[in-house]
Amino acid sequence: MRRVLVLGSAVLILLAGLSSTAMADEVTDRMERSVGVVYSGEQSVICDQPDGRHSEVFEVGQNETGVIVTVDPRGTRRAAKALMLSTDLGDQYTIRMTEPDTVLGRPVDVVEIVDGNQTRVRLSFDVESSVLLMSEIFNGDGSTYCTTRFVAFTPGVAGPAEGAEVVAHGEASEAPPRNDPALPARLAGFDRLKLTLGSEPDVLSAFYGDGVFTFQLTNSARPISVPELDRQPRVTIDGHQYQRIFELGRVVYAWNTGLGGYVLVGELPVDVQERVLAELPDPKSRGFFERLWDDLFG
Repeated sequence: MRRVLVLGSAVLILLAGLSSTAMADEVTDRMERSVGVVYSGEQSVICDQPDGRHSEVFEVGQNETGVIVTVDPRGTRRAAKALMLSTDLGDQYTIRMTEPDTVLGRPVDVVEIVDGNQTRVRLSFDVESSVLLMSEIFNGDGSTYCTTRFVAFTPGVAGPAEGAEVVAHGEASEAPPRNDPALPARLAGFDRLKLTLGSEPDVLSAFYGDGVFTFQLTNSARPISVPELDRQPRVTIDGHQYQRIFELGRVVYAWNTGLGGYVLVGELPVDVQERVLAELPDPKSRGFFERLWDDLFG
């Protein structure tokens, strides 16, 4: 049985390149201008997920090279560079400006990303620095999924990011373009942005995005086991059982399809999670001889 380690994610802002409309360009420009703006402060992250409310306050800072450092309440430090993805917002979403507001007494411009009549994301940009001071993500029924906001903000001081660098560890090998039915080029309204080879030849991972939300999907020709999910109770979605764990704003699903396995890792609202799962192969129990083969040779 293939065992997959899923690492904890840093609470960092993913900067997605939006479509070429004037409004989207304005949002993208603000995000790009904020890269390298020196600041420090504290961020509160609150997510209401099916297993309850998750919340933490992080120390955060960014230096002039664009390295963002977060420090969680346990003292764990994570450093990363802001990531820009080239992906199209598409016809599903529209962008609109709303009434200006304030966060921490600082004027902010508020932008909403709308799906039909439902606001999916609300972004509040600091007028002076273009830093994103607050972001809100909404479920399809209008309820709030996650809110990230600065509760303290000091421009001009890098704080924990002072002198920080990101050490490159090497990237996974990119797989040649292919129409892989296990990781299709388009899935539940998401485009496959990148396909990478795993550490073994029967493992592939794909990164999907729709211009707003993103997730990673890993497929193995053999059944998959995720250590951090082993002691989690199974959940039933649309009549099928999955292993699932929620972290702060992030969800991990794992399931086997008889002859292979999947792991989905994403920062997706609940209804989007279910929409993606509905278009993937259903979980199936393996037969006795398959389990015996894994016990003997896995």
